[in-house]
Amino acid sequence: MSLPTDHPWYAAAQLMQPALIRLLDQLRRSLETSPWQGTYETVEIPCGEAEPQILYWLHLRQGDRQQRVNLWELCYQICFQQYTPELDYSGIHDFQVGEVQADLSLFDPAGEVDWHKLDRKAAQVVAALFAALDSP
Repeated sequence: MSLPTDHPWYAAAQLMQPALIRLLDQLRRSLETSPWQGTYETVEIPCGEAEPQILYWLHLRQGDRQQRVNLWELCYQICFQQYTPELDYSGIHDFQVGEVQADLSLFDPAGEVDWHKLDRKAAQVVAALFAALDSP
């Protein structure tokens, strides 16, 4: 595979927006057939002089059960290899180089995002989320 740069963050940065798009679509599909009801919330986190960070929450409700899910954590699970999300984490992680590895299998041989593979991984992440919600 030939990514335009060898910088370890380039691959992850290239995956984040497409991962969020596929994640939201897979969540929509799952919520259409799930007993869970979901609403989204966007929160700006001030960062001093810098642009605020944007945090996206999915609030799930089924009867008296509620779960709050940090959508960036699910995106990280899609974009990185072997990432375990902290679903209720109230911020955006600032990973150090070497702490996580981008999932390079989500790129085609030309170094472009493989949308089919990305969609399959997003579907797996969403299926695992709902399976965990339904387990005792």
